[in-house]
Amino acid sequence: MTNTITYTTSGSGVFTEDFSIDLIAGALPTETRWLDGAGGAAADYPGSLNPFLPTNTDTTNESGRGLKLVCGRVSTVLVDDETITLSGGATKIHAVIVGDTSTAASSLALKAAPVAGVAQFTVIGTQWAGVTMWMIVS
Repeated sequence: MTNTITYTTSGSGVFTEDFSIDLIAGALPTETRWLDGAGGAAADYPGSLNPFLPTNTDTTNESGRGLKLVCGRVSTVLVDDETITLSGGATKIHAVIVGDTSTAASSLALKAAPVAGVAQFTVIGTQWAGVTMWMIVS
């Protein structure tokens, strides 16, 4: 299966995905629309069983996107307050782990918890290109 996640930065930084792994674990706790069945209106459950009749589509009231573990690297140096935004096959960042900057007196860190599909970074000193980054996305 081809990966359809697009990574866009707010500056000159470039995030390159090395690989991603599907984390098959069911629906996220915040995704409850699937409880209404394919034919049900929002917040229809519990109620009639008619919305749960068979359909030929999996796009109505689906369980939401599954989680993915993405491993990649920042191949061009990020600057302070730069952001990485997801689109396409993932639109939400749940967690970020940043690798070592490998340069004395420098650091690259997540500025705050990601909001939807956007992660903002704090850069101190001169960051080294090639920093690894792991993200859990959906």
